[in-house]
Amino acid sequence: MLQFFRINDPYRILFVFLTLVLIRLVWIFMGIPFSVPELKWLLVGQRLGDGFTMYRDLYDYTGPVAVFFYKWLDIVFGRSRWVHVIFSTMLITVQAGMFNGLLIRNKAYSENNYLPAFLYVICMSATMDFFALSPQLISVTFILMALNHVFRRIDNVVTDELFLYSGLYLGLAFMCYLPAAIYFLIFLLSLILFSSAVLRRILLFIYGATVILLVIWAYYYWFDANGDFLYDYFMTPFLKDKTWYLDFAELTKVSAILILTMLFGVSVILTQRVTNFQQKMQQVMLLFILAAFTVLFINNELMTADLVFFIPSISFFIVYFFLGLKRRVWKLLLPNTLILALVIYPYFWLGSDELKRITVQDKEPSPEQGTSLMGIGMEISDYSDRIIDGPFLDPFVSQRKIEQLDYFDGVSGLYKGIVQSEPDLIVDELDVAPKLFLRFPDFGKRYEQVAPNQYKLISN
Repeated sequence: MLQFFRINDPYRILFVFLTLVLIRLVWIFMGIPFSVPELKWLLVGQRLGDGFTMYRDLYDYTGPVAVFFYKWLDIVFGRSRWVHVIFSTMLITVQAGMFNGLLIRNKAYSENNYLPAFLYVICMSATMDFFALSPQLISVTFILMALNHVFRRIDNVVTDELFLYSGLYLGLAFMCYLPAAIYFLIFLLSLILFSSAVLRRILLFIYGATVILLVIWAYYYWFDANGDFLYDYFMTPFLKDKTWYLDFAELTKVSAILILTMLFGVSVILTQRVTNFQQKMQQVMLLFILAAFTVLFINNELMTADLVFFIPSISFFIVYFFLGLKRRVWKLLLPNTLILALVIYPYFWLGSDELKRITVQDKEPSPEQGTSLMGIGMEISDYSDRIIDGPFLDPFVSQRKIEQLDYFDGVSGLYKGIVQSEPDLIVDELDVAPKLFLRFPDFGKRYEQVAPNQYKLISN
C-alpha cells in the first residue's frame, strides 16, 4: 500500500482523494453519527442564510470566518448535513495536497513522495468529528498555508511577503476558531528561534493578523454589530463554563490509536539522523504538537474535532517512522496494521454511551416536524427536526442578551433579531417571553399562549 504512494507523481493525489471518499462511503453506509456541534454549525448557517447578522441577530460565539462558510453553503445548498460532509472531504483533500506539496518543496524527507498526503487523510478518518465541516478543520487550512512560509524562512528565503502573508493566514485561522490564536505565538516563536527575523519583519507578521481583525471588525461595524462581535467572540469563551462534550479520559480513549501513532512518529527524533534544516522542521512540528495540546486546555468546548490540530504533526512524523523501518517484516506489518487500526478503531465507538451523549438522537415523527422555532433556553439538539427562527442559540450568550432587555440600548440592539423573526412556535424555558412581548408589543400581538411557556403564531 505504501509503495504506491512513494512515487513522486502528482496524480497520486487523485488516489488520496479516492481513498478518503471510499472510507467515508463506508461510514455513510454504516451511519455517521450526527453530533450536537455539527447541528449547531448547520443552524448558524441557516439563520445567517435567512439574511440575519451574526452576533447581532444570532447569539453565539462561533468564529466569523467559519460562519461565512456556513452562511454561503446554506444560501447555495440549503440546510444539508451532507453538503458539509462533501465540503469537508474536499477541504481535507486540499489540505493533504497542500501539506504534501510544502514538504516536497522544502525537502522534508530523503525522497519525494505522496505518503504525507495519504497518511494525512488516513489520520483524518481516525475520529468521527473529522467528517464535519468544523471551525477547527477550516482553521487548519490557513495554518498550513502559513506553515509553508515559515519553512521557507527557515530555509533562508528572505522576503517581506513571507512574514506578511503568514500573519494574514494566521489571522484568518484564529478568526475561524479563537483557540487557534496559539499558533500565532508558535509561529512567532519559530521565526525568532529558527531564523534571523528582524524587528521590521516581525512587525509585518503582526500587522498581517491585525489587518484581518480590523477588516472583520469593520464589516460588523457596518451592520452595527461590532460591539457584539468583540464581546461575544473574544470575551464569552473566557466567561462561560467549559462545555464537556467529552472529558479528557474519554477523549484519550476515543483517540487511543491516534495517540499511539503520534508516539511512534515522534520517536524518530531519538532514532534517526537528519539534516540541520530537517531538524529545524521537526522542531517546528514539535511546537505544533505543543500548540495542539494547548488548544485542548484553553478551548471552551472540548470535543474530538479539536484533535484535528494534531494531524499535520502526526502525518509529518509518521512518514519519517515508516521510511526509517529497516527489517522487511516490520516494513510490511507495522505500517499496514497501524493504518487499518486508524480506519477501523472509530467503528468500535458506534453505540457507546460516550457517543450517545454528544450525538443528536433520532426522534419519532411529529406534527411539529419542520416547523420554525424560536427556542429560549432550549438545548441545541431540540432543533434537529425544526427550523431555527430566532436569535437564541448559545444559552450563555442568550442570557446576557436577555439581561439587556432592562436597558434601552440593549432593547434597540435586540430589535431586528426579534421583530424580524416570525417562528411558528416559541418555546420559552427561561420564562422571559412576557418581558419580550412587553418590549416588542407588535411582535407579541402575533402570538397566543397554547401551553405553559409555549406560544403559537396566530393564524390570519
